[in-house]
Amino acid sequence: MKRIGVPLLLLISTIVFSSCSFAPEDAVGDQRPAAFPDMRLEQTRYVLGMEGASPLRIDAQTIELYREAGEAYIDNATFTQDDTAGELLFSGSFGKAIVDTETNDVVMSGGVEIHNHRDDFMLSAVSLTWHHGDKIVEGDSDTLVTIVSKEHDILKGTGFRGDFSTATFEFMYMEEGRLTYD
Repeated sequence: MKRIGVPLLLLISTIVFSSCSFAPEDAVGDQRPAAFPDMRLEQTRYVLGMEGASPLRIDAQTIELYREAGEAYIDNATFTQDDTAGELLFSGSFGKAIVDTETNDVVMSGGVEIHNHRDDFMLSAVSLTWHHGDKIVEGDSDTLVTIVSKEHDILKGTGFRGDFSTATFEFMYMEEGRLTYD
């Protein structure tokens, strides 16, 4: 009986100790530039003033700023932007974002929606990247992006690139497309 008990105890202790870890695990793709942010804002509205454009209002669960890295990490957010007359231009949401605080480029993930109110269309994807200087939004080559325009036109595809300054959109591969002309 002792011979069976010792190997069994050894096996159980090996399984328990090999499967436990006291180190925190980072989420994939969520490697922060430092152990602690320079500033952490919770349940906050952040107004991002951009030269040559109306400010962007971001309401977020958390915003962490890392000055030395020039990055801001935003969780569970909605955003809006008005034109100079106060008319709503854009609104949207995302689960997570990393903002380059010098260029205002943004990598968004966790479900992204962007609604262009002026041109009446909605973009949605799991993740998108905004290149502020060029006013370009892109999806990875394997990210499915959906555009719904005027509630009845639908385009779906991968390898998406959209130019917001000209409202021109292109896909590398189309999955679905339906356009109607009035």
